[in-house]
Amino acid sequence: MSEPRYPVDLASYTSLVGVTSNPYEYRTYPRLKATIKNPSLIRKSDAFDGCDLVVDLCGGDGYTDNYGITRLIAESLAIEHAKAHGAPIVFAPQTIGPFNTRLGSAVAKRELGKLAAIFVRDDKSLACCRELGIDVPLQQVIDVAFALPFEKREQSNGKLNVGLNVSGLLYSGGYDHKNYFGLSFSYRDFVDELVRRLSDDEGIAVHLVPHVVASDGGEGGVDDDYSACVDLRSRHPGVILPEPFESASEAKSYISSLDFFSGARMHSTIGAISSGVPVVPVAYSRKFNGLYGTLGYPYLIDAKADLTIDGALDLFFDYFGRRDELAKAVERAKPVYLDGLSRYCEGFAKAAGLA
Repeated sequence: MSEPRYPVDLASYTSLVGVTSNPYEYRTYPRLKATIKNPSLIRKSDAFDGCDLVVDLCGGDGYTDNYGITRLIAESLAIEHAKAHGAPIVFAPQTIGPFNTRLGSAVAKRELGKLAAIFVRDDKSLACCRELGIDVPLQQVIDVAFALPFEKREQSNGKLNVGLNVSGLLYSGGYDHKNYFGLSFSYRDFVDELVRRLSDDEGIAVHLVPHVVASDGGEGGVDDDYSACVDLRSRHPGVILPEPFESASEAKSYISSLDFFSGARMHSTIGAISSGVPVVPVAYSRKFNGLYGTLGYPYLIDAKADLTIDGALDLFFDYFGRRDELAKAVERAKPVYLDGLSRYCEGFAKAAGLA
């Protein structure tokens, strides 16, 4: 795992107890952008020592120049490091691309060609790899988050429980605070008005569900969902804001208790659809369009399309009024992602030499 910004007790942060009977250990890998400033961190790292195989998720959507060329190069350093240690490296299911610059495309073509195998989670990523001419084993499967275990829960307040995952990154305007992702409307104003309208209905309980939280458990940082939720609660005191979740499974378990969900963090929306909750993703990159297109689930708000705030709100409430239709689409998506998970298990076993 990537080296945390703050001291973290890795044993409590994540665990494979109950998942595998094999012995395991945790090691940290230098944080991505820190390696660009100080490449010697890579040479000093022992993360890949003694490894027979390296599996890299790149954060699920990190192998692109959407987040800048520095991030793409940093993600590529793991490939170089693994090769230097004589360990084959596999990309686990993730979004690949898009590559918006010539340099990004050149880096991707060079580095992806060094992998032992590539698994992608959507058809657009598959097409992107083929357009680059990548000549390594390549397979489209599905995001591994669909397999995340959870405990089904229920709310007992007698209301319609609507969950909103608010992306701190989009709420802040992106990394530069200036609409970094080129959205067609103000995300901050959109969620503020959405919370207001939902809260005005006494039959609805609005739950703000942070998914990415500052590493020290507190508030702060452009990427922190919890800070954005606290800000929204200050203007809409009737909303429900749970304490930061201690694990992804705990977050998914909470989401499973809701009647309807919308989010801009893709893994929060995966937590919803894979726990049977009708969901409206708010898409800020093609990773959403690719994944939900693969699932045959068209009920999303594309924040990069030609939409105004009013248009986005109208679309949300149109979907909200068709909750039964969305619930049926959620059920239809289930065999698609279960098949994708099964094919990934088979494909990974083959790539790892276990089958």
